Amino acid sequence: MTTFLAIAAGLAVGIGAWLVVVGMLRREETPRPPSSTTTKPFEGLLRLLGLDEGGPLYSKRRTVLVSAGAGFVVGIFTGWWSLTVIVPVMVVGLPALFRTTTQSSEVEKLIDLTAWVRSLIGVLSGGAVGLEQGIAATLSSAAPSVRPALARLVARLEARQPIKPALYRWADEMDDYSSDMIASALILESANRTGAVAPALKQLAESLSAQARARREIETERATGRATVRWVTVVTLVVLGGTAMTGYLDGYDSPVGQIVAVTLFAAYCACLLWMRRISMGQPIPRFLPHEGGA
Repeated sequence: MTTFLAIAAGLAVGIGAWLVVVGMLRREETPRPPSSTTTKPFEGLLRLLGLDEGGPLYSKRRTVLVSAGAGFVVGIFTGWWSLTVIVPVMVVGLPALFRTTTQSSEVEKLIDLTAWVRSLIGVLSGGAVGLEQGIAATLSSAAPSVRPALARLVARLEARQPIKPALYRWADEMDDYSSDMIASALILESANRTGAVAPALKQLAESLSAQARARREIETERATGRATVRWVTVVTLVVLGGTAMTGYLDGYDSPVGQIVAVTLFAAYCACLLWMRRISMGQPIPRFLPHEGGA
């Protein structure tokens, strides 16, 4: 009975650490039909574990379940029941720690966006074309990172969709603060038609260019922190593998030892996630409402 309670306590500690990590991750809320009265089996449990639709681990739900099952099977033969929690955490968490960041591509996107604004300034400065025609004229010279959303914007304008909702939708598709700034300037021009958008865009382009340089320098500094996280993870795995082969971990075979092992493992994972998180940074929040709220 004491052994069972110790195993249950170890699993409870591990699951508790899992829930803390899931709670720190971003959840993508998906609209649900208001008239829906049926619920899926274990929907509440899946949501709690972050495995429901829209949850942070939804795309990895099969990996989590398979790795948890594998850890349970190994636990049957080794007595390490805590592997039911440790294995899925390692399978899901290790790729996240080794994954390269997308911040560099975002900086390049900002540079391409600045170049497109400068191109638009050149088209609009002469005053010979309207705003809609000027946007369409810059499509051929736009960089690949901004061309798909711009092409859809041009297609909407050519289909006679009003420019204001089209610009709101373009900002939604670009989904960043810089695009909101550009869209807001173009929306104001579309409402007033004063022809003063070119000087405003020129100042905005200079601001975006300075922001791109600053973000590139910051990204270089943050890359050092992410490299540290990867090396710490590698060294930890090597040390754990070596100590397991020497029998050093035999002291954790007991139920109480497994509780201690899970607690230490959870604390160590939390430290690595914290290091990773502070090295990633947070994007500047958008300020334009979504198309539906415009």
